[in-house]
Amino acid sequence: MKTGPFSVALILLFCLAAWAHHTLESVLRVPSLPSSPNRIVSLAPSVTETLYALGIGDKIVGVTQFCAYPPEVRDKPQVAGFGEVNHEAVLRLRPDLVVLPQDKIQNKKDLESLGLPVLTLDTRSVSGLMNTMEELGKAMGHTNEARAILARINKSLTAAQTRAGEKPKQRVLFSVMHSYQGLGYITEINAVGKDGFYSELIRAAGGNNVYTGELPFPRLSREAIIFLNPEVIIDIIPASENLDAVCRDWQSLSSVSAIKNNRLYLFTDEADTVPGPRFHQTLTKLSHAFYPDPKQEAVE
Repeated sequence: MKTGPFSVALILLFCLAAWAHHTLESVLRVPSLPSSPNRIVSLAPSVTETLYALGIGDKIVGVTQFCAYPPEVRDKPQVAGFGEVNHEAVLRLRPDLVVLPQDKIQNKKDLESLGLPVLTLDTRSVSGLMNTMEELGKAMGHTNEARAILARINKSLTAAQTRAGEKPKQRVLFSVMHSYQGLGYITEINAVGKDGFYSELIRAAGGNNVYTGELPFPRLSREAIIFLNPEVIIDIIPASENLDAVCRDWQSLSSVSAIKNNRLYLFTDEADTVPGPRFHQTLTKLSHAFYPDPKQEAVE
């Protein structure tokens, strides 16, 4: 049987289609995760701290410009900012795994499209973070380290629950990194709302968030703070700021219960800004701020 030009063209067309399908499939296929990664790029401070706490810090080859703990991480190549990732810089590091927070959906898609294996971690809730540590420790062969971290966290959770006991829940305003203008009064702040992690810490320490709206991080005006009238104010602030000036700003809200009763607490530790393995320290400070003992012990 002779094969005519049309038949040859048809056969070639089928071959081309099969090749195109195979090529497209290989491009779209999500890269599988390695069982024992040796070159890890971490794209969040919370992720970096978790990996170090699990004893995997020596495998990290790239981080973000905001990763600062432990101190040796500052010597690692920086390949990302707050939300932007330098893909070329990441590829140059030849990672066999990229780890980033679960909510960085577009970053995950972009990196996988480059053929990189990507692992996402839940850092938006206390329970999610604890599950992440357990699962990551197991996957990386560092189960004992994960158990030690979780034991410290569970100990602080139990201590906070015991300290609160049956006492009335405190009405808390949690301010995060607002603008410090040194005006002598508060104009507006960034507050914690329904973000998950910090709201859970407030509840775990025996408090109620005075902001009950839908926004994860609302901007509250001076008038809104006065209206909400919190009993306790927590302000996360860089230690490099003029703390005396910040206190003077807050004192301008003298009608607010927390200011009137000297229950403003400034948290200046970087650990307080990172939903990572050190969050039990923040929880302990919150617990002592909400329910100080009769000696009015200072929040460390």
